[in-house]
Amino acid sequence: MLKFAVGLFESKGIAEDACNRLRYEGVPPAHISLLLMHETAAVPAAMTPELAALEVDPFIVGDVRESYAPYIRNGETAVFVRAHSEEEVDLAVATIRQYAPLRIKVASTREGAPLSLDLL
Repeated sequence: MLKFAVGLFESKGIAEDACNRLRYEGVPPAHISLLLMHETAAVPAAMTPELAALEVDPFIVGDVRESYAPYIRNGETAVFVRAHSEEEVDLAVATIRQYAPLRIKVASTREGAPLSLDLL
């Protein structure tokens, strides 16, 4: 039976950290895929005051939001882990959980099994 554990992360950097940890835990690299959902996302609300403060800095030239925001944000990224046993699914889910995903889902290809199960 083939299953997939899927973790959705707020940023590509966090997703890459999760992938590195999965490899460290023994998951074969060929069983791990990373998919960047959106190259850039909206500026987080917490960053708005910092961007406004930079706009009055005399050393910053140009529109801060347009010039620098793309470098301090990135979008949601999904990590897919292929698993052939319940133990592999459990390892993938436990490892993904360590990196505070937005969502975790387990999908199965077994006939008669539910297509997917939301874990977070």
